[in-house]
Amino acid sequence: MEGLKRLLLFTTSDLGQANVVLATAHELSLACQDFEIHIASFRELKDGRPETAIFETLELSPGLVNSAKGVAILPAVMIPWSPQEFLDIYKETERVFGAVKPDLKIVEPLFTQGLTFCHYRGAKWMVLSPNTIKEFAVPVQPKLAALWKYPIAFSALPYPIPWNICFGFVAGYTLLTDTRLKKTTEILRRDIDPSIALMTMMELGVLKPAPPNLPILVVSSPNIDDQFSIIPSQLTSCGPIIRPTTYVNLGTHHKSNPIEAHEMSEAFRKVLKHADTRQSEGKTIQVLWKLGRVPDEEGNVPKGDSYTGEWALVTNELQAYIKQDRVRITDWLVAEPMSVLESKNVVCSVSHGGGNSFYEALCSGIPQALLPAWTDCYDFANRVELLGIGR
Repeated sequence: MEGLKRLLLFTTSDLGQANVVLATAHELSLACQDFEIHIASFRELKDGRPETAIFETLELSPGLVNSAKGVAILPAVMIPWSPQEFLDIYKETERVFGAVKPDLKIVEPLFTQGLTFCHYRGAKWMVLSPNTIKEFAVPVQPKLAALWKYPIAFSALPYPIPWNICFGFVAGYTLLTDTRLKKTTEILRRDIDPSIALMTMMELGVLKPAPPNLPILVVSSPNIDDQFSIIPSQLTSCGPIIRPTTYVNLGTHHKSNPIEAHEMSEAFRKVLKHADTRQSEGKTIQVLWKLGRVPDEEGNVPKGDSYTGEWALVTNELQAYIKQDRVRITDWLVAEPMSVLESKNVVCSVSHGGGNSFYEALCSGIPQALLPAWTDCYDFANRVELLGIGR
């Protein structure tokens, strides 16, 4: 298409990260007729339900030791590839850039190859993040507040609290000693350029201040985030970006085992029983439960409507309410999350604490109950209590 400006967006294929890029591309395609929009990602993004990341659920609660172990794997979160795989994807990123010849490049911050390439080339680029101000502003706060005021990812510490300094030291030690970062940098400098610097989300503000004059868009805003003395001038708060008519599978990566699911069904039964004693006539509470389940020992995923064997306890616990059609358990929801939340009938949103879940419930004005699963989910749990919109 001759005469059009070209926009190239780099993103990982995980919908939790990619959705903000897809939403932005959608809106730009409607609002800007003089742009040709390209999205560079992995093959799995073409599917409606990408399974590109594997999360091992740790049956452990956060604490000094367990949280420190979580902080120590931050490099693996930023670079989940071997050095050679990283190099191969970097070269493919370079090839796409050469083929598209974009006027502007937009990079989602977990697409590390895109960050590294754009930073190295010094071309016109910016960052578009589904995360919050906190991920980009903490290192520039006065009085070394990064060490004692703002809880680091994985910690689940209340805000603010001085014990966070312990995890700050763990993060610093990890950066100095982690071989994954060093080996990836070595192979880049050997095959690309001796002067190239590895750029990850940690260099955008998680642990170090972002490069000056690099524009960064976040889907948060100051009044729904932690309180900061300084917000970098290069940071633009857009407020939540929600992609219209696009279904997002919230909590795709978390799968419950029979024991966890049974404990939740017990909790729901108690909630329903208590609600019945408090509700006026005709206003009974019902539960719509999307339950992802772990495969069995042979790797077989349970059938959507089959609750036999060790799974039978889940439905047995709620059988009376299921018969009354007050509880529905499904492995997949066809309706968009926003459609459900905006139905005016939802009184509480229970989620794992992902960014999309937080913003969708926030935009719908629904109280939230968060069961944080990993990393920044604990930050969102803190944020919900800080804002007084849930627990």
